[in-house]
Amino acid sequence: MPDKILIPNIPVWTRVGCFDEERRDPQQILVDLELSLDLKPAAAADSIDATVNYVAIRAIVDEVAAAKPRILIETIAEETAAKLLASFPIDCVLVRVKKPLALARFGVPWAAVEITRNNDG
Repeated sequence: MPDKILIPNIPVWTRVGCFDEERRDPQQILVDLELSLDLKPAAAADSIDATVNYVAIRAIVDEVAAAKPRILIETIAEETAAKLLASFPIDCVLVRVKKPLALARFGVPWAAVEITRNNDG
């Protein structure tokens, strides 16, 4: 089983939705991350330089979310995964993007997409 860093429920503001009125004002979404990488070197060295910095990860999630309006949370998930894999020595990343307002009028707490991407070239 691979080592993982888990960062759940990252709140970010973005303009996302299928309808123009949804994208008019920023809305909060929640991003969950599971980053797979070998954590033995970091543990042995007890050094942040041998792992990924949580604050830097959070900054990328914010950057992607704020970059431009999008129709789908699927796009946010895909762009977040690509940027994280390109920026850090991560073998695999799971990105879950939850949209709390998507089905709120029906009493559903959130709708989400979840993708897993590998750094295989």
